[in-house]
Amino acid sequence: MVAWWLLTAAIGFGSMAGVSGVQGRSAKVIACLFALSLSLSVIQSRENDPLSWAPIRRESRPWTYWWWLGSAVTKEEITRHMELFKQAGLGGVHIIPIYGAQGYEDRYIPYLSDRWLEMLAHTLEEGQRLGLGVDMTLGTGWNMGGPWVDEETAAKRMEMRVFRLKRGERLSEPIVPSRPGAILHALMAYGPNGQILDLTDKVDVRTKRLDWSPDEGEWALYAVIQVLHGMKVKRAAPGGEGFVIDFLSRKAMHRFLVPFDQALRKLSTLTALKPRAVYHDSFEVMGENWTDDFIEQFKKRRGYDLRHYLHALYGDAPAELVARVRSDFRQTVDELLLEESVLPWVEWSHRHGFLVRYEAHGSPGNLLDLYAAADIPESETFGPDWLQLAGLEPLPGTLPQRSPSSPKTLFLLNKFASSAAHVTGKPFCANETATWLGEHFKVPLEHVKALVDILFLAGINHIFYHGIPFSPADAEFPGWLFYASTHFGPTNTFWRHFPALNEYIARCQAFLQSSEPDNDLLVYFPIFDLWATDRGTRGFLHFLTAHSSWLEGNLPGFTRTAQQLWEQGYGFDFISDRLLASKVDVTDGYLVTPGGRYKALLLAGCKLMPPETLERIVKLLEKGATVLVLGELPKDVPGLGELKQRRQRFDSLKKKLLSNLNKFGNGLKVATVGNGKLMMGNDLEALMIAADIRRETMTDLGLQFIRRKEGDGGWIYFIVNLNGKRWDGWVPISVPTKSAVIFEPMSQQVGIAKVRNENKHTEVYLQLEPRQSVILRVFADRQVSGQRWAYWKPASEPFTLSGTWQVEFVEGGPKLPKPATVTRLSSWTEWEHDDPELLKAFSGTARYRLTFDLPTADADAWLLDLGTVCYSARVWLNGRLLGTLIASPFRLYVPKEAVRARGNELIVEVANLMANRIAYMDRQKVPWQKFFFVNIRYQPFSAADWEPLPSGLIGPVSICPLSRTPD
Repeated sequence: MVAWWLLTAAIGFGSMAGVSGVQGRSAKVIACLFALSLSLSVIQSRENDPLSWAPIRRESRPWTYWWWLGSAVTKEEITRHMELFKQAGLGGVHIIPIYGAQGYEDRYIPYLSDRWLEMLAHTLEEGQRLGLGVDMTLGTGWNMGGPWVDEETAAKRMEMRVFRLKRGERLSEPIVPSRPGAILHALMAYGPNGQILDLTDKVDVRTKRLDWSPDEGEWALYAVIQVLHGMKVKRAAPGGEGFVIDFLSRKAMHRFLVPFDQALRKLSTLTALKPRAVYHDSFEVMGENWTDDFIEQFKKRRGYDLRHYLHALYGDAPAELVARVRSDFRQTVDELLLEESVLPWVEWSHRHGFLVRYEAHGSPGNLLDLYAAADIPESETFGPDWLQLAGLEPLPGTLPQRSPSSPKTLFLLNKFASSAAHVTGKPFCANETATWLGEHFKVPLEHVKALVDILFLAGINHIFYHGIPFSPADAEFPGWLFYASTHFGPTNTFWRHFPALNEYIARCQAFLQSSEPDNDLLVYFPIFDLWATDRGTRGFLHFLTAHSSWLEGNLPGFTRTAQQLWEQGYGFDFISDRLLASKVDVTDGYLVTPGGRYKALLLAGCKLMPPETLERIVKLLEKGATVLVLGELPKDVPGLGELKQRRQRFDSLKKKLLSNLNKFGNGLKVATVGNGKLMMGNDLEALMIAADIRRETMTDLGLQFIRRKEGDGGWIYFIVNLNGKRWDGWVPISVPTKSAVIFEPMSQQVGIAKVRNENKHTEVYLQLEPRQSVILRVFADRQVSGQRWAYWKPASEPFTLSGTWQVEFVEGGPKLPKPATVTRLSSWTEWEHDDPELLKAFSGTARYRLTFDLPTADADAWLLDLGTVCYSARVWLNGRLLGTLIASPFRLYVPKEAVRARGNELIVEVANLMANRIAYMDRQKVPWQKFFFVNIRYQPFSAADWEPLPSGLIGPVSICPLSRTPD
């Protein structure tokens, strides 16, 4: 735990040092020394008080994307925004300059101009004053690019043209199309008897025509032509427009970074501070597959000349040869992206004192290696399908947007980022959270909370809302908006209740960041099986996005196994060939990485493997590792280069592994290899049992979890009830337990749990509502003392609270309706009222008041149930704030002393969503869309046809006497 806190604290202090190079490293050493004393005091404090919450730092809190539209910011407005962010409980911002709002062109500030750097400096200074972190995109919009990126360093793609000539025929058309930036890299002729001729030099430089004719037979000519990809920076800000860079070229990356060297020198004259991290969005240059020296790089890396196999690359060859050449092509692109672009960017960032936050998905490379290059790997969620994992659906009016991937696969895709973080020992794994979680203005806080819980289960522990646009105070409702939901800004009606979600996330992430991964299994990611397939490719490449079907569509066996592991309660991380070679060793029979200790390595759904990887596995076995194979060992090596020699090495290794296999029972076969064991079989559960891989059987009850280790020998569980029903009973956990403490992060309740040992298994008693989560802190050898957790049961049936509700509309628009009196609760859009149309159009907050007498009943406490709430509420009873409710069931525990026999005053403040007001504005043709804006299907947005969403306190409201069960 000390090491974990050291690293996180060093990151935090290093980001504020404002120095680079050797000075930056010295600053981090100083920060580490300071962090050590801080960490020891924190750990000592928590050891002395096992019922204390993990300390909340700025990284514990959710951060937000902060879009600067047109960079039309001012110092005063930056301060106003950041103070609002602080009050709402956010921990930091991520600046992304984008396109501007119409009619405000005179406020635009060119990117990296002196004025723009003044705004950045002010943001950093305010961040330090307020305790808010600051990250920034390196560039504007996405992906990397700008006006200084010329055709030489812009993204490239390769086109192939095929011509066929018979004896004596000549081509009449140019080989190279008349297109800016088109360059011929190779023209190869393949003859009827296996001849191969290089005709590149026979193409006239000026006319682009070929001066050659075959002497015999029919020849096939394959031209490789480099063209500009053509993509420019998406959603670029003023001063940031231009081509996207060539991501396969070190030269292009170095040239891209030059203006930032200059800007940083200017920034240093304005402030000693720098952003904590620089960031790159998901790779969206689909089809980029080439760079100037690709043919040379391919030969150096793969060991043969691609030009001799252009027919196979194109697909005019036997299927196996096509697959092997294309695999080599994809592997070369993968290596160029990582080694010539991403790693130089990371090195530059570290030299300047920045951390790197990086969304690797979408890339044509191995996601695990790309994520691992970052200091803070970042995944993303996209679309509403995630809600299905929590048993929820988007609100009415959200057009169906089903992802090609199943929700379970979407979950696994996020584990690529967290696996890279866990394996390499990175304390944070971030997520771009709630992008298009629903249609604009139709995402309640309940949906965000449910999504965040799923992300925590996937190993995410650094939430970044997507997001909040900069919007000046003089912008009329709804202010400036970003085109992709979810809008988390102050103009959202849920802003008053937003702090409750932020505090919940902060409490959870504080635990998840101050502990270490505790997964038992490494699962090999068979990238070469993917690279041997063509399904879903573009420009010969697989682009591994966060919301397509590339995973289950191309690697079904691997995907099924990973889903089964998750559903059955096994903790696991994915591992790549590169990480297996460079980050994994064996100690005392465990596979040890910089961030974790694993009991076994699992191969599943893998048919192709480089001999180097199999050699590494054999070495790990000889050192004492356990390797599990579901099904059979890989059958062959990928690629074409030195195929015979590599096959011989591979087959020799396989023979060695298989030579002493013996039957073990349960259909398994086991071989001793050095000090380790190889286990093979077709039954996943049998393999797990044989390798002593812990299974958390709580998943059989519909509860999901992530388990992490604490430095004092204990564990942290984050547990969510996903079974759709209330759980009230014993929950098994797999770790040795002498005592356990329950932390309820929404209500902040804490107490020592009931624990029992049955048949050598530990069980903890939990009461969980649907989608409720708790943190369980487990002590293996310590009997903690203190306040016991309160377990409640109804003392009688609940009593419905009836009477006259006084309703006052306190905030919102288009204007505030007059107060109302109701005796039967329902959506305020259905009330009889002086202005019923205004109620249907109103978005904002209403305050309900009711006076009631307490029913006669013996009770140790009371449960207040608000029934249906649309969509969040804050509750007071007799002047006492009971809490803020953002998710169903909308219930609160009421202490006995908070109520009285007669004359209780209940106040419920309810906020609906923005949708009804936006629909009214669209029907009235109010011109609020002063910026690029689309709906969830990227079509023109209009809410004019929307029906009013239910709004307010709908009830029924009841109160139930509770009795506390004995300890």
